[in-house]
Amino acid sequence: SDEYASRGGVDGSLSPVIDATNKIPEYAAPLRSFIDPVWADWGTEDGQFETLVPPSEIDYGIKNRLPWEQKGYSVPRKNQKAHNNKCGDILLFMPQLFARNGHGSQLNSYFLAAMVATYLGKAMVILEAPQKNSRYPNGSQFGCPIESFKNPEEFLNFKGNDHSELAMKRDFPNGLERLIKHPSWLSRDCGIPTCDGTFDYNSWEAIRKDQRDLSRIGKPPQEILCAENRGNVKVTVMGGEEVRQFFNRQYREKMVSRSARHARERAYNWAVRLGGTHYQAEVFSKTEEESVIWDYVSALIARSGLATFQPWIVRDVKEFIMSTELPLDVPHDSIHVRRGDKLLTDAREEVVNYWHSQGYERQVDFPLNYIPFTHYLRLWEIDCLKYVWDGVSDKSAARTIYLATDDPDSIKEEISRLPMGQGGTTIVGGCERVRFVFSPHDENESLHLSEGGVGKVDCVERYERNIHAIADLMILTKSNTFVGEFNSNWGRVVRIFRTHLNDMYVMPDDPFSWKKLFGLNSHEEKSVGKVEHPVLIHDIRIAFAEDKLVPPPGW
Repeated sequence: SDEYASRGGVDGSLSPVIDATNKIPEYAAPLRSFIDPVWADWGTEDGQFETLVPPSEIDYGIKNRLPWEQKGYSVPRKNQKAHNNKCGDILLFMPQLFARNGHGSQLNSYFLAAMVATYLGKAMVILEAPQKNSRYPNGSQFGCPIESFKNPEEFLNFKGNDHSELAMKRDFPNGLERLIKHPSWLSRDCGIPTCDGTFDYNSWEAIRKDQRDLSRIGKPPQEILCAENRGNVKVTVMGGEEVRQFFNRQYREKMVSRSARHARERAYNWAVRLGGTHYQAEVFSKTEEESVIWDYVSALIARSGLATFQPWIVRDVKEFIMSTELPLDVPHDSIHVRRGDKLLTDAREEVVNYWHSQGYERQVDFPLNYIPFTHYLRLWEIDCLKYVWDGVSDKSAARTIYLATDDPDSIKEEISRLPMGQGGTTIVGGCERVRFVFSPHDENESLHLSEGGVGKVDCVERYERNIHAIADLMILTKSNTFVGEFNSNWGRVVRIFRTHLNDMYVMPDDPFSWKKLFGLNSHEEKSVGKVEHPVLIHDIRIAFAEDKLVPPPGW
């Protein structure tokens, strides 16, 4: 979006900037492989496929630290009732509106809703569309695994083309929750409010639609006071679009404000509700640079386990990834090449800029209507000779690059024009042996470009496409070096899960005391000593639009 102006640096954030010396910044996170070796020593194998980050990086103690889970938690008397009723204030999130969007858009919408709920101090409860209100015969845009059928044997013996003819389990998760497990630390185990049985899905849907008008005129969202058996409950209902509008117009500036004591206290409490420890919340409350604030939020989201997949997703993603040629116990790199519909919309400006930089003035003279794959490779090969794993640098060792793309045929043709290396590998710049790995699914399938699979009638085929997309996403987030862009929701999701809190970060002394002691201004003060960063980011190379700021997580 044009609203994110350049601040210098590759993406306006703490992402690694590769300079002429080919030196990787000190704040880059360490190398990683798909299989988490720490988790492998004591965790389950399925745990390696449950989340978008190595499982040993997940903080599983979040719920136990939250204030409303503490029996002896002390609060002011005027707030005692609210704290005793952890379900007294609810953000009711209705994801159905974005069900036709791609995976990236739906996940970002969910993350943004979680950010808004935790910032406002609300429990986040998901209200999925019941079958009669769903666009999907099987109740979910993410298709139907075998567990969703009432009679699995009937499913296995089915010979038709439309599995919606088969009976489905009524209590099987619908909508977004067929993909992810909504965490109890976020929902606080609160039920869906019904206002003592007087509100159903259609009632909340009508209120959600009314929220749009409020956001357009700059007013805060409407709260419904709902009488329940457990007491009165304040309910704020939003869908994906409303979350985006209210975030941008009502909350965003407040979220990054640190100008007053109450603003810093609000930031501290927000970080705690996002799962941060006391020290991490202290760091967050004193962080003033907007880009660093959003990176810190991303890192909290990544370590919280917010994107944890359902057991059937884990099982089938695991099977799919293990069927690829990707080595899972050594580091791999990844490149995301998005073409397809983006060439006519978001990416068109960047395509034009690229070919202008190559000396082509008129668009009719452009050799291609997209940015060639060699451009991505040039970014990747910069640190080829500095590749180190377990303390060993080996120029002749084969490097593996996983390619996630909606245009595999063209990219394979581009790769075929590169010089060949030993053992079926390819020579890329200073790397003499590069092995490219593609997804094993049908080359003509466009994975995440299918609007969540809406165009596919059969729910089983839609589910298979869903598995392919999540597998690609998991491989990208867990790669060592990632080359891509942030024009797409997909790329922005990848970036969230490549952020990592710096456990070695030490807060500097109160800057005001430094100013008083040495008479330094803020610019001079920052130049004293070694600069530390509270957030580490796994190596990212931005393919284009590098002069634009990365938007907040979830945007």
